[in-house]
Amino acid sequence: MSETATSTSSPIRLQYLGVKRQHPDALLFFRMGDFYEMFDEDAETAARELEITLTRRDWGRGEKSAMAGVPHHAAEGYIARLIARGYRVAVCEQVSDPALAKGLVEREVLRVVTPGTIVDPAMLAAKRNNYLAAAVLGRDAVGIAYADVTTGEFACTQFAAAQPEAALVQELARVQPAEALVEATAPRGVRVGRPTPAAEDEDDDEPEGLAERLASLNGRLNTHVTPFEPRAFREDAARRLLLEHFAVATLDAFGCEGLPLAVRAAGAVLAYLRETQRGALPQFTALETYSTAGFMTLDAHTRRNLELFESGRGGGVKGSLLWVLDATRTPMGGRLLRRWLAEPLLDLTRLRQRQDAVAATFEDGVLRARLAPALAKAGDLERLTNRVLQRIATPRDLVALATGLRAIERLRDAIAEAPPGLAAIWSSVAPLPELAALVERAIEDEPPLTLSDGGVIRAGYSDELDEIVSKSRNARQWVTDLERSERERTGISMLKVGYNKVFGYYLEVTNSQLARVPGDYIRKQTITTGERFITPDLKEYEALILNAQEKIAKLEQELFAALRAEIAARWAERVLKTARALAELDVALALGEVAARQNYCRPALDEGDAIHIVAGRHPVVEASQRDVPFVPNDTEIATGDAQILLLTGPNMAGKSTYLRQVALITLMAQIGAFVPAEAARIGLVDRIFTRIGAQDDLATGQSTFMVEMVETAGILHHATPRSLVILDEIGRGTSTYDGLAIARAIVEYLHNNKRCGAKTLFATHYHELVELSRTLPRVRAYNVAVAEEQGHVVFLRTIVPGGADKSYGIHVAQLAGIPRQVVRRAEEVLEELERKGDAKARRRAMRDMREQVMPPVMQMTLFAAEPDPVVEELKALAVDELTPLEALTRLYELQRKARER
Repeated sequence: MSETATSTSSPIRLQYLGVKRQHPDALLFFRMGDFYEMFDEDAETAARELEITLTRRDWGRGEKSAMAGVPHHAAEGYIARLIARGYRVAVCEQVSDPALAKGLVEREVLRVVTPGTIVDPAMLAAKRNNYLAAAVLGRDAVGIAYADVTTGEFACTQFAAAQPEAALVQELARVQPAEALVEATAPRGVRVGRPTPAAEDEDDDEPEGLAERLASLNGRLNTHVTPFEPRAFREDAARRLLLEHFAVATLDAFGCEGLPLAVRAAGAVLAYLRETQRGALPQFTALETYSTAGFMTLDAHTRRNLELFESGRGGGVKGSLLWVLDATRTPMGGRLLRRWLAEPLLDLTRLRQRQDAVAATFEDGVLRARLAPALAKAGDLERLTNRVLQRIATPRDLVALATGLRAIERLRDAIAEAPPGLAAIWSSVAPLPELAALVERAIEDEPPLTLSDGGVIRAGYSDELDEIVSKSRNARQWVTDLERSERERTGISMLKVGYNKVFGYYLEVTNSQLARVPGDYIRKQTITTGERFITPDLKEYEALILNAQEKIAKLEQELFAALRAEIAARWAERVLKTARALAELDVALALGEVAARQNYCRPALDEGDAIHIVAGRHPVVEASQRDVPFVPNDTEIATGDAQILLLTGPNMAGKSTYLRQVALITLMAQIGAFVPAEAARIGLVDRIFTRIGAQDDLATGQSTFMVEMVETAGILHHATPRSLVILDEIGRGTSTYDGLAIARAIVEYLHNNKRCGAKTLFATHYHELVELSRTLPRVRAYNVAVAEEQGHVVFLRTIVPGGADKSYGIHVAQLAGIPRQVVRRAEEVLEELERKGDAKARRRAMRDMREQVMPPVMQMTLFAAEPDPVVEELKALAVDELTPLEALTRLYELQRKARER
């Protein structure tokens, strides 16, 4: 059945179709009694995605359609599942009372739920922001805005970029929005990245738009991309909407005047919220314009490789850096810590302020013991207050708000004066006892879940309500006593007082006792076992009870709405200020507690080019393996001296752990945290690059080696002398000679290119690269020490100067469970290769010497009066005594010397 009305369509069908036409790109949850029903194609989609029963609805007059439904009390769980799959859900409620409605019940869409506009706490991660973002690409610049409807945050930026699309993806990876709006290039209703079966069969020669290109990266960004109306992205429309919303004549005060791309993005966010969550708009009272130049740049690869927010093994928080550091007690503190990790600072002043706050909790165990329990009871004041501002807070939300404010009072009582490092934060923490008292005076301690259940307003708050409740209570008591008094008056021992929605209250008498019914009883209904009667007094009290219930429900709703409005108008701004200060306090406490428990130190920070770490440790590995002592290692690296550390050593010896350890210590220092080391001095880095691990990209058809080269190319193009580069086994995805040549060329480029010159840790199994430490002045060779005892290899985990001579790959294969027969055969093959060498490779090396090295050398020395030292060294080179790779390396070195001469 198509979603079109006919001349014979029933009124309810016409109502549904009218609402559906207003929301063609959303699944419509249409409230009918105790269920949300879906019809037509929506029903088929819901049945497939939610695995619920698909049935048929008979609308009457010969009209039928597909139907599926979910109970209203369980709807949020189903909506959450649809949102996770990228759908929009329009929730249509009954806005008039079915019992009082004359004819069709009025219905209206009260909210449209999308990934970036969720407000229901049950659908949100408590310690993670749920951002809605919008993105605009210019010819050589990017504009981004994002907002969180649960916290009231609203920010935008514009920055120049040689590759705007790559820069956009990088900033989206930092913000991590749940939903990103882009200008639509296709009609609304087309779900980007998930074509319908019909669309899959069509040839599409249209060029791919930004929405489609971002959607192809959905797995990496973890962001749902939504095409939105192009007119919302027009600068004039966006500016007009922002000016109207903030009731200002210019955007100068917000810092975005003169930033057209930022204005367009911010306007698109507001336009989308006006369409989907109009009730959320009042909470956005300011727009922050920020600069990406104030943060260390962390691309998506680095976030993944360093496992900042998720473990690479399991995908959850456990095993990540966030897991180690997140000892926060409040949801808002957890969200702030996540933002700090995503935005390491480049500002020494702000970093030292953060360090002072962490130091205050680190050094005072008594302070930590007093702060922790009070913070644990503070709750999520930020999101609770924004629910109040949106007029969607429930009675239980207000009780939770009051509980949090009382916890702050206890916090202030326990700490008379904050230490200097916390003074600025502490000055913004206001307990607001008047607000807590107001809520406690108005709302019951344990109110029902919703207002409709009644019993929300506490006795004594409203004289009018108390009077109605008292009369109702007396009337109910009269009805309760009626059964006993009538039995005594009439002698009818089996008389009962009952109630149903059709007849109201009644007196029921069995057939055997009908003869005793008095004359003032009025017969109302005959049943199988007897008769039902009423009396004038009973009907009078019934009317009093029913009218009182209606009046109580209406008055409670009015009183609660007025209370919520008063809190929004008088208190919300102060509560939010306190909530943000509590979040900072919570993060400082968490980082101080982790530092004290894990024996971290306060790093010295400066604008220099060196990173000096004494006895550094990997924070996650150390926390994960408490039963095994972690072996600490020093690090000394500087752009002007030991710029490149070449690290060799066996598999599983700890090379990758050491590389990540240095990067994580640097990053932790630049969020203001203490670090796992005995001492550290960190020169601020502008960016951390990582190329770690082997993975392919099936979505784009890129092989493992191609992915490795693409990521490495990005590093070489964008690294600066202030960057930190982590490279792990570059070149292993191709042949040995190609891999060695590429690895060596990369090291030389990082060393010799003045524009780059980044501090680099380079782990490799190409032991021949160690030779570079003797020819390049800022390259240092280190290896992970091992000990061999009676044929067994012991990993010492210690970083020592010099290069390794073996990789112990067969030993690692044995540890991994490779069958013993395979291991023994591998040992035999290795021994044969080492004994015989590779004759073919030696012949190739000699040919390369003759064809590549000898001609230019001989040409340059043809008219020399004296024997050339390069020629003499070349003649003396005993290739047969070297391994093939060593021979090639020496040949390339001689060729370089010849060219220099």
